[in-house]
Amino acid sequence: MAIPVYIESATYAGNQVDTPGDVIKRGVFNTQDLAMLGFTVREDVVVREQMYLLSAQENITRKRTGCGERTNTGRLIAREKWLEVENMQIWDEICAEDFGGTFWELYRKKGGDVNNLDGTLIQDVLNELYSNIWKRDMLTIVQFGDTSINPGVKPATPGPEATSAEKAAYQLYMLKATLASQDGFWKKVFTGVGLKNADAADPDGIVRAVTIDQAAALPEHYTRDVLLPALYNGQSDLMDEVDDSEKRFVLSRSLYANLEASLRNPGVTLEKAYDIFRDGAGEIRFNGILVVKNKLIEQRALTPYAAGDPRTFKRRAYLIVDGGFQVGTDTIQESQTMKTWYSDDTDLNNIRIRYKLGTQYVDGDVLVVAY
Repeated sequence: MAIPVYIESATYAGNQVDTPGDVIKRGVFNTQDLAMLGFTVREDVVVREQMYLLSAQENITRKRTGCGERTNTGRLIAREKWLEVENMQIWDEICAEDFGGTFWELYRKKGGDVNNLDGTLIQDVLNELYSNIWKRDMLTIVQFGDTSINPGVKPATPGPEATSAEKAAYQLYMLKATLASQDGFWKKVFTGVGLKNADAADPDGIVRAVTIDQAAALPEHYTRDVLLPALYNGQSDLMDEVDDSEKRFVLSRSLYANLEASLRNPGVTLEKAYDIFRDGAGEIRFNGILVVKNKLIEQRALTPYAAGDPRTFKRRAYLIVDGGFQVGTDTIQESQTMKTWYSDDTDLNNIRIRYKLGTQYVDGDVLVVAY
């Protein structure tokens, strides 16, 4: 898939950045795309970091009838899990002659250094392009990564004369190889649902509140009248105690569109909800909880699995406590950044991105899903 180039400023309100590569890196991991999914970024995870959940027995208050009495019926329960990060890398070699005979020829150097792109506008554009690829790949891995995937043998890079089938096979391999990097959100969700089905008391078990028909046309008002209420009512007691302002619904594109269609009819919904379509501003909320759309689910569910495998399902949704799923990286080490250089030996320009990435959720009680 082609990635558009766009220039925007990178802002960051954390550790001080020292190099342009750091600014790009912070722009990738400080993205609102992660926050909108209900994910939180944990910085400076060099290898792994503990995640704690501390709880205690309630209902231990008793009537006091004399001195020295103790209830001694409460017990602290501490759970810990590990958020482990792995080394990730993008490394491409670019030949400046590929820009020959195009508009970009104007921005190449002259003379013996003609193939060195350092310090040129072309290099600046490539930095932006690769930072966007980095961000998109990171979002793909964080959500859909699955180490059980076998990418197979890499096909030959398709040239100008390649058939559409050859190009599709190459793109499928590239997607599989990226997804196989590590396990992401949905792999952990499917595992957690299996744990809940096997043992309802498993603390890592995740509730699947709705089984969504993946083939039939969505009924009118399905998201509004069936899906969202089921997710909301499927919350555990612990999750229900969290203020609704600290949660969010995340819907795949078709489920969100079904909700929008319901809201376009002011006769069957609240005036307040209709306002967002009438004045072009505002947010969609259900029971006070923000509802957001995730476009990547349907784009990344196209592929490399057998029919009936839940990873092929395009219609997915979840209700999550903000920060219930965490993404780990290391934004401090100098090695975790973007670097570009020209090699005289190969006459090629190198772009290398190194970073660390890991994902984890603390407890199954922070999430309810549907697919």
